[in-house]
Amino acid sequence: MTDPAPGPVRGVPVLIGGAEMAQIDEAAQKLGMAQDALMEAAGAAVAEVALAELARLGEEVRGPGGPLAAPPPTAVLCGPGNNGGDGFVAARRLAAAGRPVVVVLVGDAQRLGTGGSAAAHNWTVLQAMAAAGSLDLFVAPTPELMLQLRPRLSPAALVVDALLGTGASGPLREPISTAVDLVNAIRTHARAASRPCSVLAVDAPTRIDLTDGSRSDPVVAADLTVTFHRAKAGFALDPESRRLAGRYFVAPIGIPLEAEEGVVPADGEFPPARIAQITWQESGSVQADAPPIS
Repeated sequence: MTDPAPGPVRGVPVLIGGAEMAQIDEAAQKLGMAQDALMEAAGAAVAEVALAELARLGEEVRGPGGPLAAPPPTAVLCGPGNNGGDGFVAARRLAAAGRPVVVVLVGDAQRLGTGGSAAAHNWTVLQAMAAAGSLDLFVAPTPELMLQLRPRLSPAALVVDALLGTGASGPLREPISTAVDLVNAIRTHARAASRPCSVLAVDAPTRIDLTDGSRSDPVVAADLTVTFHRAKAGFALDPESRRLAGRYFVAPIGIPLEAEEGVVPADGEFPPARIAQITWQESGSVQADAPPIS
């Protein structure tokens, strides 16, 4: 019996933009992947990296009767789209892990759509958790209300930026623009006070274009970014965008390779099989390192 013919060599690094990711996401849903399942997987990956970052920032000091001080909260700022839905899932999982969590919907709750959308479903779950006292939940549809929340958000050791995703374009609108300024201010002031504080961006810091690396003004300066399925081309093209993204992680969310047909070259590298940290080379190419988190 002869050995089976070897498969094609897959050695070309594949970077995709926002449009390609949207195509792959749509194809995955046509293949049977529910939007709820994709959002759950994305939020779970964000929560996993968030928990690792919180552990890195410092464990609580405990005495004979328990913690000597309440742990600082994690602030999760969510827009009304699917990126915000990923943030809702991450917030739920962080709260379930025993972390104090403050969630802000930056925008009008009516924009979440009907209860049939994945983001709307996860928002309903957060409302139930807030009613039970499992987390703090706020809605800030205006810049003024966003700024009023600063005292609740400033003590955060970790700020999750889940404001805008792949579908965003054009100048930032309010209250998102004010939220971006607030994220940066919380991080800057915490470090001036020698207090640990990291910003974790979901998919990309708000708002860096995934395709070409162009940026809004203002733009979130993140310490780490968790993107999904494949690394995004915009960060390979623009060194400043790479700097603003911080440590860069790619997380699988269950998308099958069949969803890439016609989008990703057949001889390209496989997407990471687990959460992997990306090391960007000077040329813009990528190298996936493992293990990425501990």
